[in-house]
Amino acid sequence: MPSTRNPALPSPETRPSSGTPVMAGQGTAVRRTRPSQVQTTHQPSIQTGILPTSAISASTVASSSHASPFMSPENSAFTTSSSLQPSPDSFRTRDAEMFPPPPPLHLGDPLISFKPSISSIGAAVVLNGGNGTMSPELTNTGSSGKGLIRRFSNKFTRTRRQSSATPNSRDVSLGPGILRRRSDSTTVPPADAIVLTDSDEEIHDEVSDAFTSNDIRARGSSCNSSRPLITGLCSDGNVHDGPVLPRALIKGTMLTKISKKKKYKRMLFTLESNAGKISWDKGRSSKCIYIDDIKDVRIGSDTRQYRIDYGIPDTEEGRFFTIFYALPDASRSKQMHLIADDGETFTQWVTTLDSISKHRELHMASLMAFNENAVRGFWNGEMAKQFGNKRRVTEEEKIDFSGVERVCRNLHIHMSQKDLRAKFATADATKTNRLNFAEFQVFLHEMKRRKDVEGIYRQIASDPAKGITWSDFRHFLRDVQGEDVDSNPEAWEAKFARFSQPACQSAIPSCIMTEAALAAYLVSKDNDHLIREPADYVLDRPVNEYFISSSHNTYLIGRQVADVSSVEGYIMTLLRGCRSVEIDCWDGSDGQPTVKHGRALTNAISFREVINTVNKYAFVASRFPLWVSLEVHCSATQQEIMAETMKEIFGPRLVTESLDPSADKLPSPSDLKDRILVKVKGTHPSHQQRNGGETNGRRRGNSLTSPFSKPVTMDNGNIPPQYLPSSPLLGPSQQSRRVIGKRVNTITEGEVHGAISSSTSDCETEEEANRKRKTSKIVKSLGDLGVYCSGVKFHGFESAECKKTNHILSFMEGTFRKHSKAPGSKKLLTRHNMRYMMRVYPQYSRLTSDNFNPLMYWRKGVQMAALNWQTFDLGMQLNQAMFAGGKDQSGYVLKPEAMRTIRILPGGLPDEAHGKTEHQNMTFTIDIISAQRLMRPASLPSHRTLDPYIEMEFFHPNDKRDKHDSAGGVPVQTDTPVKVRTCIVRENGFDPEFNYSAVHQVTTKYPELVFVKFSVKLSPDGETVSGRNTTLATYTVKLTNLKQGYRTLPLWDSNGDQFLFSTLFCRVRIQPATRVYLDNSDAVDSSVGKLKHISKNVFGRSTPVNKTSFEKISFDSGYGEIPL
Repeated sequence: MPSTRNPALPSPETRPSSGTPVMAGQGTAVRRTRPSQVQTTHQPSIQTGILPTSAISASTVASSSHASPFMSPENSAFTTSSSLQPSPDSFRTRDAEMFPPPPPLHLGDPLISFKPSISSIGAAVVLNGGNGTMSPELTNTGSSGKGLIRRFSNKFTRTRRQSSATPNSRDVSLGPGILRRRSDSTTVPPADAIVLTDSDEEIHDEVSDAFTSNDIRARGSSCNSSRPLITGLCSDGNVHDGPVLPRALIKGTMLTKISKKKKYKRMLFTLESNAGKISWDKGRSSKCIYIDDIKDVRIGSDTRQYRIDYGIPDTEEGRFFTIFYALPDASRSKQMHLIADDGETFTQWVTTLDSISKHRELHMASLMAFNENAVRGFWNGEMAKQFGNKRRVTEEEKIDFSGVERVCRNLHIHMSQKDLRAKFATADATKTNRLNFAEFQVFLHEMKRRKDVEGIYRQIASDPAKGITWSDFRHFLRDVQGEDVDSNPEAWEAKFARFSQPACQSAIPSCIMTEAALAAYLVSKDNDHLIREPADYVLDRPVNEYFISSSHNTYLIGRQVADVSSVEGYIMTLLRGCRSVEIDCWDGSDGQPTVKHGRALTNAISFREVINTVNKYAFVASRFPLWVSLEVHCSATQQEIMAETMKEIFGPRLVTESLDPSADKLPSPSDLKDRILVKVKGTHPSHQQRNGGETNGRRRGNSLTSPFSKPVTMDNGNIPPQYLPSSPLLGPSQQSRRVIGKRVNTITEGEVHGAISSSTSDCETEEEANRKRKTSKIVKSLGDLGVYCSGVKFHGFESAECKKTNHILSFMEGTFRKHSKAPGSKKLLTRHNMRYMMRVYPQYSRLTSDNFNPLMYWRKGVQMAALNWQTFDLGMQLNQAMFAGGKDQSGYVLKPEAMRTIRILPGGLPDEAHGKTEHQNMTFTIDIISAQRLMRPASLPSHRTLDPYIEMEFFHPNDKRDKHDSAGGVPVQTDTPVKVRTCIVRENGFDPEFNYSAVHQVTTKYPELVFVKFSVKLSPDGETVSGRNTTLATYTVKLTNLKQGYRTLPLWDSNGDQFLFSTLFCRVRIQPATRVYLDNSDAVDSSVGKLKHISKNVFGRSTPVNKTSFEKISFDSGYGEIPL
């Protein structure tokens, strides 16, 4: 770290002295505390009192018991709900422009969102003549002095990709439409103060309640709460001011911007609240970031790696912050590094971005729900724009049909003009073609009425004219929804009372639920579609009996070659529940180990900073153990540094010795709760001998429950493994007799590549082995850290190494496929994975970071199917569904019983089971009833309407659609098609009704591994259905975690971000699985493989195989279709 100050940075002498500089830990006082257990050892605690008063907003004190300080007019301005401007690009699908925003219309505050995200700032601030613009005398000169190349290139801006987040026009900010995953690096508690704080789920619930309340008292929150409240959320009708915006940010403040070329420019940054953006060059419209595109703001220790990269001294930590924002036309994100002149300016920017973001999202939720108070605030704002400063009377306040159309467009209400005009005519009681406020309320009532809920309401209510009684609702919950009402009837009665109309203040039997209240309940968190995670639970089976959520090359945030390594990869994967991260370690030029993708044209980041980041976020999403997989390419000296660094930073969390040295099985996840385990190759013999130690790990003998026999002890210590005889039972391939260069696993064996670094397989071909140059021999101090995860070289499942309790085998996907198909290896593989650990990772040829089908490996008992988390393709969607809902959110999913034990039937097999394999027949019905508020993609021409339909696809362990997978069995004749679709609903993206219903049947060995994928697609002409049609949104869920009954499902965009208000409404019914016996498919598969082999060699060609969805980067799938 340089000790001298960069001359381009503002010196301390030139900075204002008002206010103490805010150091890293001060973010704790200016941002809302966030999920549970973010750990840091680098951020000192701080008192709120040291923050500049002008920087504290309504949300700043959300977690404080002190009243919000008064703001002086000189320092700040208040926003009102009617002045907050919605943004046209409300969701981050990278589809930039939804539509050109109508210039006359500026919608009120934001509509909805589910989790707080910095992606949505932009409260309009009405200053005295300022109106969010910079004063002429403050205009920066940052754009002057352009070079010749720059001036020349500016003539061709039409052919250049727009920089930052700038589509054609976004000066009307509609607010967020995407659920951002926020790390909240600014709210980390001190290392000794790990407590449970506000979680993402709580914030999701808060905004979800605002969205679903619909004037129903669905919450018990008080308007006197210290939590910042938004107009329309309080039942008493009071209107609350928006957050405070420092006047300095509206006029503009000088910040130092750091470019990729390490250039430092002092520029004037302005918060243009009316347009919902931050700009830094008024002369160039592209020099801005729209607030709705901001994904995160990092400060403190989370920015240390960036400060190292750019040579920023530690003294600037308290004024340095990084803005992460999305590009609307791509799945990639960009980052901007900024340094404030003083601590007060730093705090103002960080606090304001956070507080306006929350205000914007919550108010958007209430507007999208047509909340009465929010609608009144919006109406007042519209009338103020329409009449300006003119005096007016209430009777003059009206809006015509074109105004209503603009409102609907900006609220993402996409429906045919015919239907919209019909609702307008229904509300126009005076027949003047203009709506006053009372008529406008009638129009909104027509818009929010759910026709698809009417029939459900009539089925539930014994007397529809009066409403749904508690008795009616209880029967509905128990018989239709499958809820366990009897175990806690008081809790369900309380929920019923909250949704009853009016709010139930007396005995439950007198409460009545209206149709509107039922609609609100069906989209609320109380009717969640997934099984909820228990408050406290135990995972008490050995860790090898669980599937573990795993990441590959975690440090990469893009491609495998010529891309960026960043600690951001670790932050995002850990926040999403990943329990196994990978670190590729190389020698650093300064004597300190670094992390990078070796020889792949990627940058290097500090190993120490990676460990700091992993330690900080290790147990935010889950308290169950985290595995750190090391791929070691370092010298012995730097390996020693690695070991000491992990011991120092992880501290008592790091497992350094066995919990029970006498145990012959691995501990359970609950035994290892809040602990970090290292996965690394065992100590090299040369270092063992030098240190006089023995190889870690205890060889397991025969036990009553073990499926293995004891290995035969052979005195072959002097025989190099290259010369051991070949056998499917003892060796990985028939080439093992050949004398080849010594090769080892880069994760478990610390191999150095001669080409692109990859977590190379324990069992490679000769060609793969020849690409390696030398081996990093693991030193004892590092190898000893692999207490429960010591990598071994694969010499066969019956080898001595594969009998050690703590060993792990690691395979590249291609190597795994090749050897799992070897004759006789299938049963040995299955039995090995019953008791020991295995990891499979993507092929090195997947340069674009696409993923394989993890289901192929889960069904063979592989615990760690490591994926590229930065790519939201079908493989990642299945992984996300695997670890969602109930206990699965821990990052650990218990394997099916057949994968964990060998069942012995006392009475022997039934007669019909001889020579056959047991399967389970699953029968279920999924009715796709409707969709709500579908988003309009930017690529859709302006004259086109939304013509949606739904595709539903099923994935299970025995389907045969992946071209690489030939061991799943022949499809069962009685199974229903694996892909179906609904009819097309023309010109309706607001509330299309599909009313699709069908019974589906799947036959599989493991019913716990059946997945359903929903895809919302658009027909190009309202009639054509094709696999190439635009996929608007998708959602994948594991069937066993999907609750029965009427459920509202979320939808995700192509980058894995959740839409805030686009949903699917379905009914789910699952029948108990029945046992069936099918002919063993091994012989069939073997013969099919031989015929293919003969065809390839004799005729010089192979059987054409359609490319599957698992080979695509897109989140679409590409299997055959069955129209219905």
